[in-house]
Amino acid sequence: MNLAAIQHRAYDNFCYPLDDDTLEINLFTGKDVEKVSIIFGDPFEGGIMGGNWNWKGREKEVFEKKELQTHILWTTQIKPEFKRLRYYFKLESGDEKMFFLETGFVTEEQLASINMQGAFIFPWMNPCDTNKVPQWAQNTVWYQIFPARFAKGDCSVKPKNLLKWAEFGKPIEHGWKEPVYGGNIRGIIDRLDYLQNLGITGIYLTPINLSTSQHKYNTDDYETIDPEFGSEEDVIEMVKKAHERGIRVIFDGVFNHCGSQFPQWLDAVKNGRKSKYANWFMVNDYNLDKMGFGENSNSRKGKMYSFAFVDFMPKLNTNNPELRNYLLGVCEKWVKKYDIDGIRLDVANEISHVFCQELNKKMKSLKPDFYIVGEIWHNSMPWLRGNEFDSVMNYPLQNAIADFCCKEEWNSKQFEWALNRCFSMYYRQTNRVLFNQMDSHDTIRIVNRCSGNKNRSNIALALLFCMPGSVCIYYGTEIALEGGHDPDNRRCMPWKEVDAGLFAKQEEFTKKLISLRKSNPALIGTQMEFLYEPNDKDGKNRVVHIVKTSEDGNTKVGIIANCGKLPFKTQISNDKVLLSSGFDSNNLDIDGFVIYAK
Repeated sequence: MNLAAIQHRAYDNFCYPLDDDTLEINLFTGKDVEKVSIIFGDPFEGGIMGGNWNWKGREKEVFEKKELQTHILWTTQIKPEFKRLRYYFKLESGDEKMFFLETGFVTEEQLASINMQGAFIFPWMNPCDTNKVPQWAQNTVWYQIFPARFAKGDCSVKPKNLLKWAEFGKPIEHGWKEPVYGGNIRGIIDRLDYLQNLGITGIYLTPINLSTSQHKYNTDDYETIDPEFGSEEDVIEMVKKAHERGIRVIFDGVFNHCGSQFPQWLDAVKNGRKSKYANWFMVNDYNLDKMGFGENSNSRKGKMYSFAFVDFMPKLNTNNPELRNYLLGVCEKWVKKYDIDGIRLDVANEISHVFCQELNKKMKSLKPDFYIVGEIWHNSMPWLRGNEFDSVMNYPLQNAIADFCCKEEWNSKQFEWALNRCFSMYYRQTNRVLFNQMDSHDTIRIVNRCSGNKNRSNIALALLFCMPGSVCIYYGTEIALEGGHDPDNRRCMPWKEVDAGLFAKQEEFTKKLISLRKSNPALIGTQMEFLYEPNDKDGKNRVVHIVKTSEDGNTKVGIIANCGKLPFKTQISNDKVLLSSGFDSNNLDIDGFVIYAK
């Protein structure tokens, strides 16, 4: 038995309260382990430790498991009668049997003579320590809007260097001088009915505060709406009308760095260490050279810290209590004035944990079901313990789906490993609200990632909508809008063509996906099983077959997607088909998929 592959700790995503009554327990083993059981009981069942203590526990086999690249993840749930638990594992591989305790591994013979104080223990399930996420988020279908390029409505302020709304297919070229097309808040208000008709129930809005750029991630004033986008009254109206349509709204909070015209930054640059704002920023030497980026930047020279090596985005010092209070006040204003439902934090992994904890406490005091999402591209367990973020942007899931759909060298087994990794890093309740999307303002559009193959990009969307989490569509993805890497992924929404019905078929496909997700609880469930044909156990034919089960176990939905080089014969009767493409009479074409009721 490969003991080195076996991993467990009695905390974090290995052992945690799923709710106030249930503990979820996870164990990683090597693939040689064939059977796992857990021996568990109350820590005091055998008496008080230190006295004449004899603890045995009762045994339960663990059945739920996921296969990863090098491990098997075994999962079980237990309801401790008295809110505390002592436990250890029995592992079987062929004729070999080992027992795994916190103190290490023992044989059956050794087990009889050891002190069970060495077993794992979860001391107490305090309800206030249970990670409780906003329940509404798992049922939400988000729509990410990049305001400058989404829609242009009437606005009292005409932006400088305003260009005519870009024609469909016109790329956005890279350069520091961004084209200005005039998208604004009024344009979003004008298109709320479009979003409602699509089935959208949440809007994620990229930054709208005063800034010199079109993307607004270099904020110059956190309390002022950029006049090019509109007024405070426009934003209040937008949120109110969205809410009337059952659509929630989250803002983008850029608190890792600010813009170069942020007044407090200008004061610090002017007065150096004498400025009362000097410690709001991370500057080693206020004798700064001309602002730049890359190799010529002050940040590269070590004089200051910034976002990446871009001096125009100086890094905020969220270790400073005064700055933290200022930013918390900004967020409080956003909630009280605009009635927003959540915040997405930009570059969230570089902000101090203390600020994230204070933000969580403040926002939940204003709205108990407030939704906080962090932009983190890697394993985010340190931020997802319940006192900081509810969710993160699930880029690992995006990459897993895109790699399978767009890379011919990926097989179905690798896809299974990657998906299971995505949903084994965090608590199950966190998995239910992870922010899932196939593209964003930071990534290449999914249709471009699939080399223009819209059938493949539709498979990617179908798989996304079958995953647990809070699903999000980047504006234009519902019509397969193209776009390369930043900034080309921020093209103007082609409303003339949309209104003329040019994308009606693709739009209808997206509507059906959204409707299907809302009406089938199995699609948002965390239980999934991968099925393989007898002659394709290694998944090299690139046909993926996943069966999803609802949390109550009452409904099952399957999806089969063919990213291989040959048509595939299924065993599905047509009367059970919920949505399909390239499927007819049990035959699944190349680049086709079928979602069916099981």
